[in-house]
Amino acid sequence: MSYSIFEQTMVDMTYSEIEEVIAKDGCVLLPVSVVEEHGPHLCTGTDIYLTQTICKKVSLRLKELGLETVIAPPFYWGVNSITNGFTGSFEIKPETMITLILEILGNLKKWGFKKIVLFNFHGDFVHIKTIIEAVCKAYTEQKIGVYFINDTNLFTQLGFIENQPYLIKVMMKTDTKTIDSKYIDIHAGAIETSWMLHRFKELVNIPLLHTLGPSHTTQSDLRQWTQGGEGAKKITPLGYCGNPADVDLENIKIIEKNTIEAYSQTIFDFLNKIK
Repeated sequence: MSYSIFEQTMVDMTYSEIEEVIAKDGCVLLPVSVVEEHGPHLCTGTDIYLTQTICKKVSLRLKELGLETVIAPPFYWGVNSITNGFTGSFEIKPETMITLILEILGNLKKWGFKKIVLFNFHGDFVHIKTIIEAVCKAYTEQKIGVYFINDTNLFTQLGFIENQPYLIKVMMKTDTKTIDSKYIDIHAGAIETSWMLHRFKELVNIPLLHTLGPSHTTQSDLRQWTQGGEGAKKITPLGYCGNPADVDLENIKIIEKNTIEAYSQTIFDFLNKIK
């Protein structure tokens, strides 16, 4: 089976079809992610594939709610400040990323789009802060109707406690289940591996997966790991943090369903308030 991150995006549309969405005051969904190593069992495109999957599902749900949408070509030249010691993790400077995002947003504004929502499921804090900086500049300096959506708890962790007009905070459902694992699982572990098996099974090296043990990463290890480079590589020499073999497809289906519903309803309610 072949895959394309451009499927169901503007890339597969004619310019006149895009103009029809603009005429309906449609919203642009823009996936912003990275190309990054995900252990020996997952492809380097894992984050962008999964971010794009959520965008597609949210787009469909928003249309059901009555909001016309279109998905922009995925942006995948984001920041890898932790896994940059590995082959396959493209190391892009934050200022380069900001410049690219601002120019992309400028084009969307020029064409007539008034509502643009950025999605991201890459957990690198430098990457996330760079998105926020780019969106802030676009919103305040270039007067672009652009917004970044993410989990409320994540924004709090980053220090964005007060409401900002360009940040859409999602409160996930309290009954959202997680993968039950006794190991720290934050990169290419049980959660991402389960999700890739659910959506892109052919891109997972399943025989190899079942030979991998838990990384046994501790909270103390994480302090060195988040510094990136060769030091991070020593903490996770195989490029994953968690237990990839501890997969749970039923739980990941619940996680995905709740994420799609929470993001869709939050975007719908937020954009309706700013009409």
